[in-house]
Amino acid sequence: MSNVHTIQLSGGNANAIDEALLEALTDGLRSALDTGKTAVVLTGCDRFFSAGLNLKTLPETREGMASFVARFEEANIEMLRFPLPVVAAVNGHAIAGGCVLACAADLRIGASGTHKLGVSEVTLGIAFPASAFEIMRHTLTPSFVPEVLLSGKLLSPEEARLAGILHHVVAPEELLATATARAEELGSKPRHAFHHSKLALRAPMFERIEKTQEAAREAFLETWFSPEVVERRKAMLG
Repeated sequence: MSNVHTIQLSGGNANAIDEALLEALTDGLRSALDTGKTAVVLTGCDRFFSAGLNLKTLPETREGMASFVARFEEANIEMLRFPLPVVAAVNGHAIAGGCVLACAADLRIGASGTHKLGVSEVTLGIAFPASAFEIMRHTLTPSFVPEVLLSGKLLSPEEARLAGILHHVVAPEELLATATARAEELGSKPRHAFHHSKLALRAPMFERIEKTQEAAREAFLETWFSPEVVERRKAMLG
């Protein structure tokens, strides 16, 4: 029996992020602990890892959206602090919040193909929540920061590897087996030592998130409900 717990993001709209997906993600993480697994593989389905926030189901009020963003950030932090190794098997498109979720994993292995990875917030005119920005800043190779964070360029899997979003790129048919094998390997390490090192590596990121979270969340809400972004969101929904 495998010591690896697999969580498959699965939603009807390109695995887009909504309350149900976040609940399934956090339930999956806790199930891994409850069942004594030693590592987690996080993947998507069909052509998508996750296409980002689910525009069709998000709250329409500022108060509701503030609550949702807080929930999204809680999920990010839970991933970052999770005591077991988490390997993302990025099977397809990972855009905006979907890319952020992937980058919260400890190791990221992507399938080759024509799909895209990256964060499109600047292109859409949206300010980043603090956890999303800091996860991407922590992840990216410095030379790719302007292209990815400031211009919103979406990358091919190989470009994403060079940028630091992915650590390895493999053939699609090898993705889950490779990710599971690497998860098994990481899960074989002494758990407390692994977790201590994981938190130590991310300590500066946690400090920056804590310092900027309130202001960044307010900036996100201001831009999200600005007339220009409201029109862009409507256009995206057709």
